[in-house]
Amino acid sequence: METEPQVLIAGAGPSGLVLALILRRSGVHVRIIDKEPAYRPGSRGSGVQARTLELYAQLGLYQEIAACGAEIPNIALYKPGKENLTPQKEFRLTERAEATPGMPYPNAINIPQDAHEAVLRGALAELGCTVELGVELTKFSQHSDGVRATLKHADGAEEIAETGWLIGADGAHSVVRKGLGLNFLGETHEEQEMLIGDIEVDGVSPGLWHMWADPPRTMVLRSATPDSNLFMFAYVPGTPGAVQHAGPFTRDEFVETFYEVTQRTDITFGKATWLSRYRPNMRMVDQMRAGRVFVAGDAAHCHSPAGGQGLNSSVQDAANLAWKLALVINHHAPDALLDTYAEERLRVIAQMLQLTTALYNSTFDALRLKQQLDADGTEDAPMGTDRNGAGLSMLGVNYSGSSIIAEDNDAGPPPGVRAGLRRDRRPGRKETSLFEVFDVALHTVLLFGGAASKFSRLLQGLPVGTTQMVQILPASVDTSSLKADGVDIVLHDARGHAYAGYGVEAGETVVVVVRPDGVVGMVQRGSAEEAVADVPEYFAKIFG
Repeated sequence: METEPQVLIAGAGPSGLVLALILRRSGVHVRIIDKEPAYRPGSRGSGVQARTLELYAQLGLYQEIAACGAEIPNIALYKPGKENLTPQKEFRLTERAEATPGMPYPNAINIPQDAHEAVLRGALAELGCTVELGVELTKFSQHSDGVRATLKHADGAEEIAETGWLIGADGAHSVVRKGLGLNFLGETHEEQEMLIGDIEVDGVSPGLWHMWADPPRTMVLRSATPDSNLFMFAYVPGTPGAVQHAGPFTRDEFVETFYEVTQRTDITFGKATWLSRYRPNMRMVDQMRAGRVFVAGDAAHCHSPAGGQGLNSSVQDAANLAWKLALVINHHAPDALLDTYAEERLRVIAQMLQLTTALYNSTFDALRLKQQLDADGTEDAPMGTDRNGAGLSMLGVNYSGSSIIAEDNDAGPPPGVRAGLRRDRRPGRKETSLFEVFDVALHTVLLFGGAASKFSRLLQGLPVGTTQMVQILPASVDTSSLKADGVDIVLHDARGHAYAGYGVEAGETVVVVVRPDGVVGMVQRGSAEEAVADVPEYFAKIFG
């Protein structure tokens, strides 16, 4: 490792690890530290949404990540009572969707966060970067050429480290955010304390999540994986101030509370791997950058547990910032590009916080109403705020209106395609997915149709190693003797998925520029001459 890394990342959770991965893939030297002396155990933020899975496909990690978990199962709802051994009913948090060429990873996966992070650390280690445990950032200062950071090691030794840039991915109590003096706007529900943790359980099926609603109290056992007896538990007292103890709570305290709420003494418990008191905290910063220092993930925004958005929003912060910072560090883009990080992310975070807070406020009230109506023999009650659609999956996240997005031209975009939306179509050739073609370190220029030589000459004028060109040919073209005409990749859309998905007719020339974070930067529909003129205009916003 270099004495002076180009980027120092404080915090080795998912956002810090994804930042480090993308920066290393872009050739940037990274140092990543974490104040904890050992890697955190526990499932914690375990819901990984569709948009995050798409990013992991781009990173080549989807299969390894998915193997650590499983799709979120049904919830079994029980009436408290030792005689109630079977659930009243089962229901899903969201409807299950079938994979399609346009949405290959449609369902969230439940992945214990410790296993999730282990996969990311392994991929990072392959790139020559490992997490330094027991190293805490205590203070920092900026100067014209970089950042001076004071680091405290586990043995008490103090280190003064120089770095070009500092990223605070150091959680809700972020030293970086506080050091920058950023506002952390929002609210903490002090009166709505929850008890959470992981514990070994026998006597319930690991293939389900289990819930007991005893208004106003709710007890949940959430399986880590279908073949494990480790469950994450959550106890919601429901009554403000019901949890009286100020200090840490114990395994025995949880077990006693579980039996008192559910009366299910046939269920037994083993070792608890972690335990915590949790108060819903819904906050966000109003800035994400000050000079050479940034905040990301929980350091920039905290969500309620409803909807499983905290971890996923954090990873999307990393995807947005990393490629921009890499271009600036590698002298391919001006410093002003980094201002678009907050420009694009703050609006999305505000919308997501509004969604998750509304979901949190409605869910438990609706569940208690459901339990009461069920007891009276009434038909199903609604479960509150809608959990379906593009919101929670993050497939609807977009940056339309951003200063570096080329809005669609007068000819109109292909149906279903807009600049600013993430791109998720795949051609049919050998089930090749465009997520496996998109690169977290490169802009990808998708060319539907011919005139490849014109575009290849155009891209030659851009900084080396920043773009790749992919030509997608229609099913009607005979590719048996085809040779690449100055492009990096040629794909034959033999089953027509890509052309249909992008709304392209055979014979048309359509250009789509996909950013390294999988977001469409521009769409040009029209003649090759028009596209040749408009593509440089888009890249001028990026490279200056």
